[in-house]
Amino acid sequence: MDKDSAVLKQPRPYAESPINRYEEKTPRYAWVIWIVTFLVSFAAPLGQFKLVNIPTYFIFIPGISPEGGFMLDGAGFGMLMTCVSLIGIVLAFPAAFICRKLGLRWTITVATLGVILGGLIPVLAGTNITALYVGRFIEGLGIGLVGVSAPTLITLWFPDKTRGVMLGLWCCWVPLSITLDALVTPSIAAAYGWQGVFWFVIIFAAVALILFNVFYKVPQGEGASYNVENNIGECLALLKNKNIWLLFVVFLVFIAGQTGIVNTYLPTFLQTPVDAGGYGYPEQTAALGLSLVTAISLVANPLGGAITNKLPLRFKRLMPVFVAISYVLCFYLMFQSGSSVLLWVGIVLMGICGGAGGGGLRPLAPTIMNQSAMAATMGMAVLQFAQCIGNCFSPIYGGLIDSGHSFLEACMFTIIPLSVVMLIAALFINPKPKDKPLSSVEENHQ
Repeated sequence: MDKDSAVLKQPRPYAESPINRYEEKTPRYAWVIWIVTFLVSFAAPLGQFKLVNIPTYFIFIPGISPEGGFMLDGAGFGMLMTCVSLIGIVLAFPAAFICRKLGLRWTITVATLGVILGGLIPVLAGTNITALYVGRFIEGLGIGLVGVSAPTLITLWFPDKTRGVMLGLWCCWVPLSITLDALVTPSIAAAYGWQGVFWFVIIFAAVALILFNVFYKVPQGEGASYNVENNIGECLALLKNKNIWLLFVVFLVFIAGQTGIVNTYLPTFLQTPVDAGGYGYPEQTAALGLSLVTAISLVANPLGGAITNKLPLRFKRLMPVFVAISYVLCFYLMFQSGSSVLLWVGIVLMGICGGAGGGGLRPLAPTIMNQSAMAATMGMAVLQFAQCIGNCFSPIYGGLIDSGHSFLEACMFTIIPLSVVMLIAALFINPKPKDKPLSSVEENHQ
């Protein structure tokens, strides 16, 4: 065998993967794709969290809850959030194969139609609890499918040098949607009831879906091909990567804290009367507390993605390590009831930590799973699986509150010890190639 043939038969080094193009220029149309993809992605969490800032329509708080609501307890409200995620758990890995079969356009379209239909059902049914739960299950199509397909589309359009920032910006889909919900849903509900909030999301999702389908394109080239793996067995073999599962553990705990606790229960905690262990803030102030977390995350998300992108491979684990250590402090400060100053310090720190986790962890998936478009999609599916499981943490935390525990005690029993598990997993993440560091590999750019 001659020298040239031997070189051709060597495994493709990390730097030459079509998913990792280090010096290729970003196509101008990539920015159009990012905008429309972000808008249609944004509709899914906008629908998922539309309940959070108007909780008194769904959770019964004596003397506070308005008439015409659903009057559930804390665990029941948490289950409303979990319904959306249960479908996401079922769809996380099938979503990767759905993308391969239907293509990214139709996968994202089906996801957004789920958001629209899932909102319409309870609006038309009134205060029917069964219809509300059915609608929430259908809305799960949005998070379950778009959370895999949208970042994959962005990954295909942006080369590695800009991908971390753009995926970090895309990760603002959740905090920005929560911020918008916090700013507008209390006013809409005051004027039109909870139904007005549902209509707001339905209209937004419909407009975003139209724009997405008008401007959708996929790039040309090997990186965008879904035919790299010939069968399901080869696709599943991509998951034999311990690093993506360590990242799974980190992301699961991160979401359990961010979505399962903060995004779901922080406004409720802030509105809980002082004699019941809260702060007794009015609805608008409680919404401001959560919107501050998410507003800070809007800056921290792309910054986290940029930092992850700039870190050498052997140091990329520093981002999940930072998130794990920060969680212990954030939750202790944020849910204590002794000092309003420490409360707001915890809220600010949570915004920084939430952005670092959201924007800093997702770009690690295509860094670890870099062989092809399908590999990147499977990596995103692993994180989406973790996200949906983490979202299901809400009823567990709410159940502890219903049983008489304070909000801080519930944290001490759950998320704080889980953060130690997250730290251990983060320390072992190592996406560096085993043979030689990336900096010593001669790049062959395509």
